[in-house]
Amino acid sequence: MSGVFFDTSALVPVVTEQLPNHAAAHARFVSEMKRGHELCCSTHTLAECYATLTALPLPRRISGPEAARLIEVNFSRKLHIIDLNAEDYSKAIELCADLGRISGQIYDALHLFAALKRNCTQLFTYNYAHFQPLAAGRIAISAP
Repeated sequence: MSGVFFDTSALVPVVTEQLPNHAAAHARFVSEMKRGHELCCSTHTLAECYATLTALPLPRRISGPEAARLIEVNFSRKLHIIDLNAEDYSKAIELCADLGRISGQIYDALHLFAALKRNCTQLFTYNYAHFQPLAAGRIAISAP
């Protein structure tokens, strides 16, 4: 079974009907599951999902308890959660420094190293431009 990795930008719309990319993200999520692929994210991804879900400026805001429930039911129970260790963080920092990437792109590097750690073949993201230089052909990158 091959693994596919979903970053925060690809997971949040899976559970947020108010977002315009909900249908595409949800369809990809379900499709990958039906195809028998192992769906993956990292421990860091779960924290980012909580932060994003509770901060989205939506007409109907998502509360902390609702975000926690959405993450538990839809991601923690269904995805393989990849733990990141100090070495993974060091590799991500080194990669960003070597490529001249700054600021929040470190978080993209953390997603990338989690996907590579699990030998995922595909990384789904809506931040394609950020991931492409970091991935350097090591994993397929695409939007859901």
